[in-house]
Amino acid sequence: MKKILFVALILVAGISVANAQNMSSSYKTALGAKGYFGDGSIGGFNVKHFFNSTNALEGSLLFRSHFVAFEGIYEWHGPINGAKGLKWYVGPGAQLGFYTGDHDHDYNNDHHDDNVLFALKGTVGLDYKFTGAPIDIAFDVNPTFNLTPNTDFNFYAGLAFRFAL
Repeated sequence: MKKILFVALILVAGISVANAQNMSSSYKTALGAKGYFGDGSIGGFNVKHFFNSTNALEGSLLFRSHFVAFEGIYEWHGPINGAKGLKWYVGPGAQLGFYTGDHDHDYNNDHHDDNVLFALKGTVGLDYKFTGAPIDIAFDVNPTFNLTPNTDFNFYAGLAFRFAL
């Protein structure tokens, strides 16, 4: 009985510490949704994980009609003085996407089937973690250089809503 009580006490203490951390103005990991708006809007699932207070990795699984993509972005974060919970970030990344089925996806209306997209991208943005709630939002601008199937350059605006763990 004492062992069960001790284990329960440890679990409650651990959950309390985790919840207190989620209610602060920072977080370790957040899960949610992200969408990009620009020439060809796309959205999907998103996760951001901090390795320390300034370095994070963000990943997304993105969807739109006849297209699915995986993306990863390494981010450097810094605080904005006087704005608790608000951070700026910048970083490089890449996107790997797959066109499926019958679709048109470039400006020349060339018809393609089952092509692969590879793009290099950057990000510059703001991340805000609400104090007292496990909610994180982010807004960023993403210059993207597509290497395949066609070479082009675009800017996308990204918006993320995440639950901080």
